[in-house]
Amino acid sequence: MTVHPPPGRHRLDALLAGLRVPVRREDIAAGLAALAADPELDDIALVSILAEAIRGRLKRAEDEGAMTHPERARAEARLEDWRRQRLGELHARARHRHEGEVVAALTLARWVASFTAARAMRRRILAFLGPTNSGKSHAAFDLLAAAPRGAYLAPLRLLAWEGQERLAERGVSASLLTGEERRVRPGDTHLSATVEMADLSTPVPVAVVDEVQMLADEDRGWAWTQAVVGCPAKTLVLAGAPEAEPLIRRLAGLTGEPVELRRFERMVPLSVLRRPVPLARTEPGDAIVCFSRRDAFALREGLIARGRPPAMVYGALGPEVRRAEAERFRDGTAPVLVATDAVGMGLNLPIRRILFAATTKYGGLGPHLIRQIAGRAGRFGHYPEGFVGVLEGEDPEPIASAIEHPPPALEGPMRVLPRESQLLEIGRRLGAPSLLRVLTAVAERFRWPGAGFALSRLEDAFSIAEIAAAARLSLKDSLGYLGCPVDLRDRAASQALLAWARRHAHAASVAAPALPRRLLARRLAGDPADLAEAERAAKLCTAYLWLAQKWPATYGEAESARAVQETLNGYIERSLRQGASARLRKRWRAEAG
Repeated sequence: MTVHPPPGRHRLDALLAGLRVPVRREDIAAGLAALAADPELDDIALVSILAEAIRGRLKRAEDEGAMTHPERARAEARLEDWRRQRLGELHARARHRHEGEVVAALTLARWVASFTAARAMRRRILAFLGPTNSGKSHAAFDLLAAAPRGAYLAPLRLLAWEGQERLAERGVSASLLTGEERRVRPGDTHLSATVEMADLSTPVPVAVVDEVQMLADEDRGWAWTQAVVGCPAKTLVLAGAPEAEPLIRRLAGLTGEPVELRRFERMVPLSVLRRPVPLARTEPGDAIVCFSRRDAFALREGLIARGRPPAMVYGALGPEVRRAEAERFRDGTAPVLVATDAVGMGLNLPIRRILFAATTKYGGLGPHLIRQIAGRAGRFGHYPEGFVGVLEGEDPEPIASAIEHPPPALEGPMRVLPRESQLLEIGRRLGAPSLLRVLTAVAERFRWPGAGFALSRLEDAFSIAEIAAAARLSLKDSLGYLGCPVDLRDRAASQALLAWARRHAHAASVAAPALPRRLLARRLAGDPADLAEAERAAKLCTAYLWLAQKWPATYGEAESARAVQETLNGYIERSLRQGASARLRKRWRAEAG
């Protein structure tokens, strides 16, 4: 005859596993009695009941002489270790279960519904899709300028400036809103802003979201997803590459709105150069594209040595300097441009030939990016034809293949981030924890995979959360630091941000970054290292100005930060225009023979 253990015995055995004190029959009886009295008893309460029962038994054993006082003390210490470990595990399990329930409440439907201004209207979605140099942006700006009010959402601060100018050319006055600046003028009817700064609460007749193919970008794609779903525009114009069409249609299906598609064709032909071009054979109107700052400076020095000082455009440059460098190329002062892939997004420049100095890139140089960059060649109104090729030493085949075979449609997943109000709500329901715990819960529990969405990459967000935790900022203030344009890979910049956040947490004011006078003792940068240091200092000013937009009382020296930034930008611009290290000049002359 099989003897079955009483109900609850397996549960008790599992809880008591790891206890280094002998378990007696009376301990089990106490646990079973507790379960019989309250069948809903949870494991946390049951562990406490068991610990008390065993502690009482140990005391009786000492009183009856069955064990000495030191033996009882050692047994109780082992009992306490078990109790703490088991309760820690159970609390963690309960917390994770609770976190899962809290984050699971952030459903796709609730996220879409949270954009109340957009959901309150029936939007008309127009997709202007075509390759670079096809006139889609021109058509979008014409439509925007004809509206009584509207907004242009740009991928870069530089392009938000350009958008303001393009509207001004059409007789429309537009305010400017980026992370670092807010130039809102009374009487302006339109707004030109970076996409992360989109106003999602004020309805407008027309809004334009540019470079909509960024929906698939792992890092910043969430801002485009948010803008497409949440922008409250009666007519929403989405301008970008043709391969973005499936993503646009998926989002429109989510909101239940129709899409009107208008296709644009390239206005000038683009031809592939079959033979590599020597650096010595570069011509006015050429843009040489590379994928590292080091290569960009080596190319610059090589062109200077050959009597062709170039303009430069690369990611680490501040927008003001990039704009000045672009203007030098535009007006012919610098006949050749050296650029990283920053040239691929916007920047309407009179480029005749795009020459790739490299056909590989960290993170991948896929056909989408090649076509985006190459399409800048052959500016309509400047050249009847554009050309794309490679510098000598590179294989032209990857470039030719990307141009001659259109890339496949983008399928996603589209990136998304919970909104600030939703992260605050998650924090409230978790007991107002740190931003670090909120992000950890979201990263571990977020699930919308079947809908074609994925959580945006959170590496930088976690770095900011760690800084906020070290500074002891509140959850609400910590959320305000997310997206701060500080270079988190730069230890000095991270330390500066931590010092600022600590002063903020103590309600103290934060001084603007100081001018690095040692660096500026010379009028020009002596070598690329000096220039890199100036760029880092200018970028720290950008971070300060970004924070000053959110907390003007705490970061109250915005004008000083702007003055330091302008001085540094002048130094960088002069160095790019005039400077070249003697060592590199000598090397290039030797190589040139």
